[in-house]
Amino acid sequence: MDIVQLQNFIVVAEEENMTKAADLLMLSQSALSRSILSLEKEIGVPLFDRKNRKIILNRYGKTFLKDAKHLVQYWDHSKLRLKEMVEPSLGNVSTSFVHSLGITYIPSILKKFKEQFPDYTLSLQEEKAPNIIKELLTNDIDFGFGTQYKTFAELEYTTLFRDKIVLIASNHHDFCKEREPITLEMLEKEPFIQYPAGTELKKLVETTIASHHKTLNIIYEGLEINSVIGLVKANEGVAFVPESIVPTINGIHLVPVTGLNIERPVYLIHKKKGYLSKAALQFKDFVLKHHCLY
Repeated sequence: MDIVQLQNFIVVAEEENMTKAADLLMLSQSALSRSILSLEKEIGVPLFDRKNRKIILNRYGKTFLKDAKHLVQYWDHSKLRLKEMVEPSLGNVSTSFVHSLGITYIPSILKKFKEQFPDYTLSLQEEKAPNIIKELLTNDIDFGFGTQYKTFAELEYTTLFRDKIVLIASNHHDFCKEREPITLEMLEKEPFIQYPAGTELKKLVETTIASHHKTLNIIYEGLEINSVIGLVKANEGVAFVPESIVPTINGIHLVPVTGLNIERPVYLIHKKKGYLSKAALQFKDFVLKHHCLY
């Protein structure tokens, strides 16, 4: 058994299609089949059920897939540790962040990090909060910037700041002309633009509104933050967004709502146990110092 066999197995297991897996691995199907059969022979059990030219991961394969991913990840980390011993100034940091942080916060902090550490490279992904947690638990990324309600024992959460969530409306909306304070009763009647199901921002907004025994008149939902902002600017409805992004948007107005206060903690998240490269540790140190947490 070698690393290449494990990598081949992981791709085949994920695709459950020998042709697609062979294309991704740039191998012939016969060579890939031999690799998988050799692996199964060495392990002593079949990892796939083969039916009518289809391959389906069986219960042995599902168990072995988890171990295979850990072994490949450990191998990658081991190589990285050795590379850092030879070239200590080089390194990569992989991070994922929720979409709403990608407008102002993430670009700002990453720019400052790159200015201070120009030799390090950064790998970035925008994800929903649950996907960030999955990537952290499977060692696919070093850090996540998120707002997860549910915490996991395997992960370390450091609160970086509290993000205020505010109501915005188009500059042409009647809310911007009101002389009286906007109330929750008034908000209930307005067309509202909402985020995708499963996002922490949607959960936070709806939970808070429900705690006041109110409901929202949702006309559009399932939209990422840039689309939400675009529709608000077009005066198609109102929406809640992080307060930090409001100064960067033209054509909208922040609308205070009487008796309503919505905040979310923004966390830096990483595995409690597991290898972090020198670059990753440097990144963590930089972020915490940036927020005066050291």
